[in-house]
Amino acid sequence: MAILKNTTFGNVVLPDGSTAERPGSPTNGMLRYNTSQGLLEFYNGGWRPVTGVAKGTIGSGGNEIRWAGSHGSRANGGIVHMFTSTGGHTFVPTFTGTVEVLIVGGGASGGSHWGGGGGGGAMIYNRSYPVSAGSSYPITVGGGGSAPSYPNRGNNGGNSIFNGVTAVGGGAGGSWDGNNALPGGSGGGGATGSAQGSRFRYEGGLGNYSGQGYPGGSGVRYNQQGDNGHSSGAGGGAGGPGRPGTENAHDGIVSDGGPGAANDIIGETLYWAGGGSGCNHLGNGRRAPSGGIGGGGGSCIYHAGPRHSGNNYTGPGGGQALNPGGAGVNHEIAGAGGANTGGGAGGRNGWSGFNGSVGGSGIVVVRY
Repeated sequence: MAILKNTTFGNVVLPDGSTAERPGSPTNGMLRYNTSQGLLEFYNGGWRPVTGVAKGTIGSGGNEIRWAGSHGSRANGGIVHMFTSTGGHTFVPTFTGTVEVLIVGGGASGGSHWGGGGGGGAMIYNRSYPVSAGSSYPITVGGGGSAPSYPNRGNNGGNSIFNGVTAVGGGAGGSWDGNNALPGGSGGGGATGSAQGSRFRYEGGLGNYSGQGYPGGSGVRYNQQGDNGHSSGAGGGAGGPGRPGTENAHDGIVSDGGPGAANDIIGETLYWAGGGSGCNHLGNGRRAPSGGIGGGGGSCIYHAGPRHSGNNYTGPGGGQALNPGGAGVNHEIAGAGGANTGGGAGGRNGWSGFNGSVGGSGIVVVRY
């Protein structure tokens, strides 16, 4: 046995290689860096991560496997499998016990003609899901709602599924007359239309899956001062409803997307499934609608404050997310939902022939 003593190290360089390049005849005590998984691992009757987690070797499945680290009340860290590409996957654990599971449905796209914001996907979190060593658990990652062609409403996001447990995709944002917002994990925002009068409301879609999401806000065309405001509603998020379009030219309120819900399963606290913002033709200030925290897309106002100024403003996408939502562009293009957040897209503020923006894809995360 080699013994190191009286030696000062600046760096220790370990053998490295992919999972496929592991030694063919390993012995207990071998230590190496696994380039496929980004982890130190050692051999003790099987390859184990150097993490302090004592549940056996790393399971299989996922677009990325990472060490989540220790933070807050999670003193022992954990292994995280992240399923991010749209479509089917499989998770296979190497131990019998429980895992944490986060499932987020795909976010919806917003409407393309004075459109409402897209709803965020549903979010489901299970702190203790039972699994068995060697068993296969099917997974589906839902896609974001595709961009609608002008002048149509948005499209619902796809469902994300872990072993039959389904997080429903977000509801589509509404568009001009007759293209109502749709329900979903969280509901889409209502659009505006040709109806006269400040009290006529274009309703948002319901977040009709209990405990998974919230409704979208309603839209209105004419405000209480008789201005042709075209103020659409925002999509709901996993943590709260989308704001409705305002009826008051002086209140300074804009239709921000509904907030996403917080979760720290990947090792830091992030928000998931924020709603897409609504839009305005006439603003009442210099702040444009923002996407909901957690990946919601922002939008814009054509004429900003106080009511008829020629300046236009764009709103940011929702941050504190795995990927932030997109910001509004110029006076009419809305931001997309953040990829793998389940965020809804913003509603498009325009009347010419451009498409809407896409919703953010969903995600499934397993931790142990």
